Amino acid sequence: MITATRVPRHWTAQAANLARSGGYRHFALLGERGKGAQRAVELEAVLQRNFRLVVPLCELRNRRLWQPGWQQLPTPAAMQIIPAIDLLDGHCVRLHQGDYDQVTRFSDDPVAQALDWQRQGAQRLHLVDLDGARTGQPVNDNAVKAITAALDIPVQLGGGVRSAERAEELLGCGLDRVILGTVAIEQPELVQRLASRYPGQVVVGIDAKDGLVATRGWIETSSVKATELAKSFEGTGVAAIISTDIATDGTLAGPNLDSLRAMAEASSIPVIASGGIGTLEHVLSLLSVAPLGVEGVIVGRALYDGTVDLAEAMAAVGPERLQDAVTSPSGSITV
Repeated sequence: MITATRVPRHWTAQAANLARSGGYRHFALLGERGKGAQRAVELEAVLQRNFRLVVPLCELRNRRLWQPGWQQLPTPAAMQIIPAIDLLDGHCVRLHQGDYDQVTRFSDDPVAQALDWQRQGAQRLHLVDLDGARTGQPVNDNAVKAITAALDIPVQLGGGVRSAERAEELLGCGLDRVILGTVAIEQPELVQRLASRYPGQVVVGIDAKDGLVATRGWIETSSVKATELAKSFEGTGVAAIISTDIATDGTLAGPNLDSLRAMAEASSIPVIASGGIGTLEHVLSLLSVAPLGVEGVIVGRALYDGTVDLAEAMAAVGPERLQDAVTSPSGSITV
């Protein structure tokens, strides 16, 4: 048992405990509470000191849940932080919860903005053609071509891609990936055909409102469950699923972790989170669902507002992140 006087100062949350531990791996001891059978410890997350847990000693002794010290953990793949540029009539904007009447314009030069994200270390760029999503018309193609010509990093685009001809046209413009949204529910066989013809270059965008798939720039809501749509593309060669929760998109209130967990568990296709990121803590919270297959996150407004720093976010969820650091355990324990 843990002795009364020598509780280790540092603890590592094991995989079975990541949901309760908020995805944080390493915790520092703040103090102890209670006596006897009621004795517990208070821990704070090393990377987010406002995140605290009170853990009964019986749980702390469970090695499936906790290990003393900062333990070596398997080196994870880096979670990708993907800056977003939403294009509306050639301008760089953001919508609030997909509402075209609530537009914030951030830049009149999307190429300069794209180059800025590349300079800051972005490894991929996410473009949304808002005009295409709403009307299906290629209003922003000149901006898209200029961005792909200027950048060295891969660029993906979604919005208004509703035919094989349009997908092929965009891939011919230098895009690395095309994202199919509305067509994924209306013509799933087209998605499967394109995924087979262009392996690794077709992504399905599933935008959901209350768990149901929304289409045509979020103007219409279907009766199809988002998880069922994701499951239907299992084994088709789709490179990833971008899961957007409309209720949180543009709000900076945090991601919908329950929705992401359900989407990741619905199929083995990698999931990219989208919507709600407002702080570094929100980015870190995604580590709790990363083991399920959430491999990246698209961040928009928070980067433009400055509440999330791109380099800091990349370091926080990269392969050398503190949650998985190798350091010397301190403190002692007896069993």
